[in-house]
Amino acid sequence: MTTPLVKSLIDEQVAEVAASHELPGDRILVLFKGNTFEAAKYQAALASIENPEAWSCRACICGEWTVGYEVRA
Repeated sequence: MTTPLVKSLIDEQVAEVAASHELPGDRILVLFKGNTFEAAKYQAALASIENPEAWSCRACICGEWTVGYEVRA
């Protein structure tokens, strides 16, 4: 496999998106799941997340909620 000599516009955009979604070096992403958004936040509270309302990302896929928190490593 060879590397192209010139980056395409798509290559540049993919690199830009990847860089913008990176977490700072001292942070990790912790995810909690539940049947509802509230249930996922409750799981975070049980795991000693100080402020379960301060989530950084969330998604609902096939009826299951996932809530993410950036925490210091």
